[in-house]
Amino acid sequence: MRLLLTLVLALASACSAAAQDGSNLIQALQNKDPQVRLSAARILGANKNSESIEPLIYALAEEKDEAVRTALCEALQSVTGEAGNGSDVEKWKTWFAQNRPRGIPEGARKQLDSYQLILTLFQIGFFVSILAVVGVLVAFGAMASNRMKAMKELCRQTEVLIKDGNEVQKQTGSVLAGLDAKKGELSGYFTKLKDENEQEIERYGEMVEQNIEHRMREITMTLREKAEKELEQTFNEMKDEIDRRIRSATEAQKDAIIRELSQRQQVFIAEVEAHTLFLEASFFYISGKLPDALRVYKKLLTLKPTHYIAWNNYGTILRDLLRLDEALEAYQKALDHSPDNAGILYLFATVYAMQKKKDKMLEYLKRAITFDAEFQDEALNDKCFKEYWEDPEFKDIAEG
Repeated sequence: MRLLLTLVLALASACSAAAQDGSNLIQALQNKDPQVRLSAARILGANKNSESIEPLIYALAEEKDEAVRTALCEALQSVTGEAGNGSDVEKWKTWFAQNRPRGIPEGARKQLDSYQLILTLFQIGFFVSILAVVGVLVAFGAMASNRMKAMKELCRQTEVLIKDGNEVQKQTGSVLAGLDAKKGELSGYFTKLKDENEQEIERYGEMVEQNIEHRMREITMTLREKAEKELEQTFNEMKDEIDRRIRSATEAQKDAIIRELSQRQQVFIAEVEAHTLFLEASFFYISGKLPDALRVYKKLLTLKPTHYIAWNNYGTILRDLLRLDEALEAYQKALDHSPDNAGILYLFATVYAMQKKKDKMLEYLKRAITFDAEFQDEALNDKCFKEYWEDPEFKDIAEG
């Protein structure tokens, strides 16, 4: 349809353009430029349009330029077929009066023919459009009919499904009510069971803790009694030895022996006390009683400041309590009494990692691994270094 209308409009434009060109050429006979007038006369003569006869005669009457007059005469001869009038304007007027065209001018006739063609084409296009619209309406009607049938079938099926759904809902309603009741019963049962189990677990945990504490105290007392017995036996042996030596020694030697005995006795007593305190502090640390463990370790280190293992454990408790600067001081004390100890160097690295002091951490970790390569695996699994597990420098050291 759109293509047909485009064709009709194109034809109309062409016809209108042709009529407009003829009118423009007649107007050009009055142009001031003789060359324009000359060209217009020659084109009108070539077109042989009878409507241009009268304008050519009037143009010849007014024309002064000989070349243009000659072109006008030739144009009149070409259009009229009359060669005897020459450039005589009066003869041409007489001839035109006798041979003036009657009826519709040729230009108007061509214009009418073009309009008739346009009208015919428009009628054809209109008829084709009517046919297309009718076809569309027929197709739409058939489609609508099919859709209506499908909709009716769908409505019927929907009614059946709704009916079945209502029935299922009625049946499931009672089932859900029963499930809700069972759910309530089960919830109450599991709540009760949970409470009972929590109480039992709590009671069992307290009992285990009490048993562990009691057992540790028994072990400590046993070790202390054993140490005291060994000390008593040692003292008795020393006493016998000293008595034997005293019997054969002079008075000055007797005083020296007694002083030596007293010193050795004090050393033994201090060792036994330190050992007991170490066991007690270890027990508190294992039980998670960190403040008590710190208190006992402090007492132990006052008694025996060179106990590097106690300094090491004391620093670890401080680290766990996030008292990091104090932990470093304790580790330094331990390292002073046990230089190049790989375990202490490793603990230094953990604290520096927690403080985000990367350079210090890498330095001490490298030293620890140098003395004990097992700390490589330890570092790759220790959460203190978790933030550095993907760090290239850390991986170079930890992975070797």
